[in-house]
Amino acid sequence: MTEPKGKKTRLTELVDGLGVTSVLKPFHDRGRSTLTVLAYHRVTPVDPGSAPLDLELVSATPETFDWQMRYLRERMQPVSLAQIVAHIEGGTPLPPDAVAVTFDDGFADIYQHAFPILRTYEIPATVFIITGNVDSGEPFWFERVAYLMATLEPRSLHLDEIGEALPLGSDLPARRKSLRALHAALKIVPNARRKQIFEQWAREFPDAANRGSHEIGWPMSWNQVREMAAAGIDFGSHTVTHPNLVQLSPENLAWELEESRRRLTDELQRDATSFAYPFGTRIAYSPDVVTAVEQAGFRIAMSYLPGTNWTRSLARFDLRRVGVELSTTQAQFRVRVALANWLG
Repeated sequence: MTEPKGKKTRLTELVDGLGVTSVLKPFHDRGRSTLTVLAYHRVTPVDPGSAPLDLELVSATPETFDWQMRYLRERMQPVSLAQIVAHIEGGTPLPPDAVAVTFDDGFADIYQHAFPILRTYEIPATVFIITGNVDSGEPFWFERVAYLMATLEPRSLHLDEIGEALPLGSDLPARRKSLRALHAALKIVPNARRKQIFEQWAREFPDAANRGSHEIGWPMSWNQVREMAAAGIDFGSHTVTHPNLVQLSPENLAWELEESRRRLTDELQRDATSFAYPFGTRIAYSPDVVTAVEQAGFRIAMSYLPGTNWTRSLARFDLRRVGVELSTTQAQFRVRVALANWLG
């Protein structure tokens, strides 16, 4: 059964169907130049009915991503983060309808599926990678959680931070609801507690906790990172371990920032200047975190708060992004990149 469309989806499709996006854009912009930053996670083929992964981290299939990049090349002005920094620091103008493409985490399928498409359309892009996962032999923790919720028997996993046993049921909607609840809990616990939880799960569910890591998305390798960098793709930091930064002590916060930047600089032999806050919402970064990011030597940072950035007043350490999702239709994509503050 197809889920009913939400009000925002219906409105977006109406705006696109009537062909009034260009009419509405001047009212949205109110005479201001805009910078739209798109945020992706994974680009990979997927069967929504059976894949044991976190579908919320799949931003597009390769076919959808190809259409989106072609649209940006034909209808907008793709820019790099280096151009944005040059605009902020030196006043170099950004073109009208500027758009930047970014990826969080550093999944290997970005190398496999997105990279060739970016080259085809000559789209500059930045990948914010979790440096501790690269070549570590360890999958991303959030993908391990997704695999557990997709495969465990209902009500077999208990966690003090959640009042009920998970998964809530054996059907796909119940498992995905369980995954959202588990992710929400793990996003706000300290790193040490999350590590303790995973060690406990490895003992309780050795097959799912370990074998599952071979059936889900893996990080890209340093060789892949270097190949993409040599072809013009930029790389920024998404920390070493993807913690909730507000939970860290000042010393651990500085280490996550400085060590990830050092590793990127050493591996790529170029200064790493851009950063994306893990989780990217107000529960995960604060004014103190922003100050630490600047002190660590980064020159620009991305949140995951939705909306447009006004080029005359860019918040260089708090830039907003428009998240792209697997469910994003062509109509939604066209309207959201133009009217991000209204429909982001």
